[in-house]
Amino acid sequence: MDRRTLLTSIAGAATAGARTAEKAGSERSGRPTLAIDSEGPGRWRIRSWQWRGDAWRPQIARAKQTPAGIEWSGAIGTADRAAVLARLSG
Repeated sequence: MDRRTLLTSIAGAATAGARTAEKAGSERSGRPTLAIDSEGPGRWRIRSWQWRGDAWRPQIARAKQTPAGIEWSGAIGTADRAAVLARLSG
């Protein structure tokens, strides 16, 4: 491999990497973390995230323990519902 071929292949790899990085800016990249904060015995504040309008938007909900189980008010991101129930039940 001569020098020109080597430099061309390096430049091509850098260009391909830049195009892949553009696509990485989609909703899966840089997703904020789910937060469940205690507000007292049997009460929690939940902050989950939803991808809307090309940005992550927070969704705030509150949960409380009742004799019938865990009840919540507000929105929880669809992708976070199972994780929230697992943390609060466990």
